[in-house]
Amino acid sequence: MRRLVRDMADSDLIRLDETTVAVAGGALCKAIMAARPLHDFERIVFKPVANAPVSNAIFGAVMKALVQDVRRVVAEPSDPAQTLGGVWPKAGYEYLRNRLYANDPMVIRLLSHRVVNRSRGLKATFETLSQQYLEKYRLPRDASALAKLIEALQGDERAVAITLYRRAAESLCVTVAGLTTSALWLGATADGADPLRMAITETLRLLPPAWLYHREAGEEFAALDARIRTTDALLVVPFIAQRNPAVWCEPEMFHPSRWAGVSNPEALDHYFPFGHGTDRCWAREVVLMLTEYTLREIIRQALRVDPDRETVTMPMKTLLTISRLELVSR
Repeated sequence: MRRLVRDMADSDLIRLDETTVAVAGGALCKAIMAARPLHDFERIVFKPVANAPVSNAIFGAVMKALVQDVRRVVAEPSDPAQTLGGVWPKAGYEYLRNRLYANDPMVIRLLSHRVVNRSRGLKATFETLSQQYLEKYRLPRDASALAKLIEALQGDERAVAITLYRRAAESLCVTVAGLTTSALWLGATADGADPLRMAITETLRLLPPAWLYHREAGEEFAALDARIRTTDALLVVPFIAQRNPAVWCEPEMFHPSRWAGVSNPEALDHYFPFGHGTDRCWAREVVLMLTEYTLREIIRQALRVDPDRETVTMPMKTLLTISRLELVSR
């Protein structure tokens, strides 16, 4: 990361090796993402299941269920017994799983657990157990919309939906918990002077959870810039593009107020934390909605970042997020 930031300070594209280039010029980044749709295998949640592409019907049904579950949580009264204090992002992840999927049977709910999603053996085991459970029992009436979608399907469609429950539920909770953690560290709730949505937008500029996007080599990309070969894989890096000092005033500073009066941040060339065009993240709105809701709950519970904490670590993972940030009572 340090090398990329240093080497791309004065360039919108650098060559990392003989077959890979990194791109951080906003206009070029967006042109690359718009050049062709994502290949199925380049997707994260909706990549192929059992080597078969996810159908548009299943994709649409899963997204509709996710939206229903998030809207239910946002509309429900807060549970005073559920505290958001503790070490983040883990505490936030557990809180969100409890709010979204607590009424699902344990064998299904465990599909969204991080440990399950990190183990190939556990993934297969719990998907099989969930399938067997649904063949014998009915879901409770207050189960999540995502679980009810699984129950309504049969055969191969049910098996695909179970896999997508695992991927989508875990990804949503992890992403929102990570984004909220970054926003807290940067100071999103410190004084409450700026609207939370503006603070989230600024957090996404400085610390986008999806800090880079990968694209396999293709002639479409080589046609955009002479420095790109037809054999080059591309790394599109919003983390750097969104800190370009030629574009942003005080680019390393957290200034939510810079978004005042900007109705559509993603229309800007140098801002694309959710991707761009037809392949922009499909869960964008639910992520924003749930992150804002979570920050409001933190304010309501009168929590703050541990005032003795001066530095944080940020592990180099696919999802960019701060590690072990503690929230304490004011």
